[in-house]
Amino acid sequence: MPRTNVRAARYAEAAFGVARRQDELDAWLDALDRAAALFVGGPAGPFLTSPVVAPHRKIAALAELLPGLPPMVANFVEILAQRDRLDLVPEIAANFRRLLHEHQGIAVVQVTTAIPLDERQRELLGGRLAARVGKRVELETRVDPAILGGVVAQIGDDVIDGSVRGRLERLRRSMMA
Repeated sequence: MPRTNVRAARYAEAAFGVARRQDELDAWLDALDRAAALFVGGPAGPFLTSPVVAPHRKIAALAELLPGLPPMVANFVEILAQRDRLDLVPEIAANFRRLLHEHQGIAVVQVTTAIPLDERQRELLGGRLAARVGKRVELETRVDPAILGGVVAQIGDDVIDGSVRGRLERLRRSMMA
């Protein structure tokens, strides 16, 4: 699990507190996701994170690139621009999403399988994992043929390894002991 930037986490917590008081959690998440998208692979990211570009130019660019942001979100993004912290926006958005999931009682589970899951398998696996963690679950799936078969599920720091590769490795270790 990647390490969280403390500054991004603090900004996300502050934004989440404001959004919750305003009862606009979904609007904030949508706006932060839109802002975070600017920093992924496009030409805007380097401009907005450049220390050479004045904050007022970054704020003007953001107003053009992100029309219709809720006023409090626009103010939040302006504060980030003034403090030269726009590079944190993608991580702030990810932390905000994590806080929202915690608030809603949703556990995000990263699931790795050897082949893609169909919808029925996703529902079955989601139901079993929900029963295990006692929360609703949101599955983030990926395919890795190296696990040979079965499922590896990561819920926060906990890993449930039900893969064929994992079972073979445990068998090998027990035979070597």
